[in-house]
Amino acid sequence: MSIFAFIMLSNLRKKEIISLKQKKYRQRYSQFLVEGEKSVLELCQSSFLIEEILVTEPVFEKLKDLLPTSKVLILNEKEHKQYSALDTSPGIIAVSNFEENTLESFTFYNQISLMLDSISDPGNLGTIIRIADWYGIKSIVCSPDCVDVYNPKTIAASMGSFTRVRLIYTPLDEILKSIPIPSFACVMNGELIETIKKPSEGFIVIGNEANGIHENNLKLCTHNITIPKKGQAESLNAAIATAIVCHSFIMG
Repeated sequence: MSIFAFIMLSNLRKKEIISLKQKKYRQRYSQFLVEGEKSVLELCQSSFLIEEILVTEPVFEKLKDLLPTSKVLILNEKEHKQYSALDTSPGIIAVSNFEENTLESFTFYNQISLMLDSISDPGNLGTIIRIADWYGIKSIVCSPDCVDVYNPKTIAASMGSFTRVRLIYTPLDEILKSIPIPSFACVMNGELIETIKKPSEGFIVIGNEANGIHENNLKLCTHNITIPKKGQAESLNAAIATAIVCHSFIMG
């Protein structure tokens, strides 16, 4: 271990951090991993509570004026790799506590929000979070079977946007029944997005990558919308579809 270390890790704590690659341990400890320079720096400027920052010496020398040194532990590259959940270790990993969101703390009126039905790919979810951040969308409602927002691949794909966009996991039908605002289901045979009157509030509902929106949720949506196409592709990636609809609704 480098002489530049500011904190020490017990063997037990090392095992706990490594275990955060798995969802069951993230839930047990209410903590998650954030990897990469940009994402960690975004985390440091957010309201998330950081426990440790594990960093290689070259990365520390580059970023030392931007990191809370009381949280830093400098490791050699071999040590650092064992903590990384990514194929290539980025040289900096933060361990953060969850931010617990409750439905009561969300507001969906007078704004556009996203609603995700059974999104299973962590890269898609992370990209959707980043898209939401780009278009100023602050809230995402996820069905309980959506991939974990704290999955390391989700966090990496969001490129720090997870610090500004809030997510809640709850049955979508309950929200659709209880919040009396428009809901726009993205389907293959709806009204073209370019022809509808753009709303000032409502949910954009995006379905599972393979199976679309569950029928019980689809029946509760007030509008079915479709992205126009000219070619022969069967469908669009969920994140790409989200970006197109968000642009049409918010910038169109």
